[in-house]
Order: sequence, then C-alpha cells, then structure tokens
Amino acid sequence: MLLPWLERYQQQLSRLLATQQLAHGILLTGPSGIGKHQLAQYLVASLLCTAKNKPCGECKSCLLFAAGSHADFLAVDNSGTTIGIDAVRQLSQFMQGRPQQQPNKVVLVSDADKLTEAAANALLKTLEEPPQNSFIILYCNSANALPATVMSRCQQWQLAAEFGDDAKDWLRQQTNRAVPDFLLTYCGGGPLKALALLESGAADQLQVSLQHLTQYLQQQLSLPECVKQLEQSEGISQLLGWFLRQRLVPSDGQNPQRLLAMHMLYNRWCRDDSQILGQNKQLALSAFLTELKRLHG
Repeated sequence: MLLPWLERYQQQLSRLLATQQLAHGILLTGPSGIGKHQLAQYLVASLLCTAKNKPCGECKSCLLFAAGSHADFLAVDNSGTTIGIDAVRQLSQFMQGRPQQQPNKVVLVSDADKLTEAAANALLKTLEEPPQNSFIILYCNSANALPATVMSRCQQWQLAAEFGDDAKDWLRQQTNRAVPDFLLTYCGGGPLKALALLESGAADQLQVSLQHLTQYLQQQLSLPECVKQLEQSEGISQLLGWFLRQRLVPSDGQNPQRLLAMHMLYNRWCRDDSQILGQNKQLALSAFLTELKRLHG
C-alpha cells in the first residue's frame, strides 16, 4: 500500500502512463524519508505490468518483479560511495534490444547524486536518445546535486516535505510511542525518517537533549550536565543546528549582529566537529555552549 501523501503523485503518474505521456527519463527528488524509493518502485511495477490496471500485482511481470527476478528491470548498484561510469555502461547495454516480457525495459538509479561526472555524462547520451519502450527512473534528495544537463533531460517530480496532520496521523498509526511535536520538523518533513528515529529510541534522546539545551540557556542546568547529555546524542551538529534555527533564531530575530555571531559560531563548530576527538571534543562542546549562552544573553 502506497504511503498516503504519495497518492497524488501516483495518480498523476498513472494518468501520464495511461495516455503515453510519461517521459523516458523520470527524476524524483524530495527530503530524506519522504518515500522516493516507494514511489519509484510503484512506477517501475506499473511500467512492467502487462495488465490494464497497473500495477495489478498478479500478472507474470508483476510476480517476477516482486520476486526480484524480472529480466527487463535493472537496479543500478548504489552501495558504494559513488556510481561510476562502468555502472552506466552496464545500464546502456541493458537497455538495448526488445523487452523480454513486454511492454518496457526499466532502470532504477537510486541515490542518483552519487553519479560521478563521467558517469553523468555517459548517462546523458542514453537520456537524449532513449531506446524505444525504455525508461530510466532516478531519485535523490535534491535535483541541484545533478548536472543541469541531466536534469533537463528528465521529467522532474519534486515530492513536497510533509509537516501536516496527515503525516502526523500516519506516524501515530505506525508506532506505539508518543510522537514529539518537533520531530517532523527536525526530520525536514520526512515521515519515514521520523518513524525510524521513533522506533530506534533516538527521538526520545533528541527530546531530552533539546530540553537540556533550553534549561542550560535558562540557567536551570549546569554546563557539565548539559555537555554530558549532548555527548550521548547522535548527530550533535544537526541537533545544534536545528536548535539554533528553530528555538533561538526566532527569539533573537531583531538583533542581526547577534544572529551573525551565532551563525559564525555554529559554522566553526561544524568545521571542527569531525576533527575533534575524545576529551578535546568535550572541551570544544563546553566552549561552544558557553559562547552560545553569552550571545543569547
């Protein structure tokens, strides 16, 4: 079953497919955890399905795709840090010739922002001159991560971030845990990402860390206690950045000099974060919080 906030995209894509207006190159973008992979899988299944109502889930093509053994479907390997030119050459070779099962050949490029420059240039040729009955579906978080030439050859679908009641209701239905009010905003409007944090218990840890930051700035918690709590959190830089944007910037919005100083302080922290280890990291975090408290007043 498709995620509820993806249904409008599903309906639009289905109409284009039914009227043969679907482009041979499709690019799905949107925040992490919005469901790009799920929508891409739906589109692949629809393109491979041989029934009238697509995807039917029952024809031979649908069953082969569900089993992971469809001869007309290729998922480009994205397990490495990059997707190189050899993978694109394999893609181009795969797309030659007629589909074995009918009606189409389909390639899925997940995390398309991993394409190297050479790979993107090689892919461009296939996008410009796609073989008949062939489709390439790409997805990544941001279209800006791809060369403009690749973007221009694709039909682009920007999946909007979800912050509304529908997404919150869906989250509550998926878990027995309480859903913090800040979580969807923290996850950039990605309900699947929010659900992963809930299920792992990381959301509870985040909530405690945010409370401790607030208490520290309000003189209700000592510096050592705040540092100890933050050290237990994963992704301290993301946590601090979110806290600054959502909790401090709105309250200090009338003081441009203070905002600039906070921004510079946070940038220095992000620059140094990955290079600071052990006791030095504890000292650096203490220095950051001390200066932040001074700036916040």
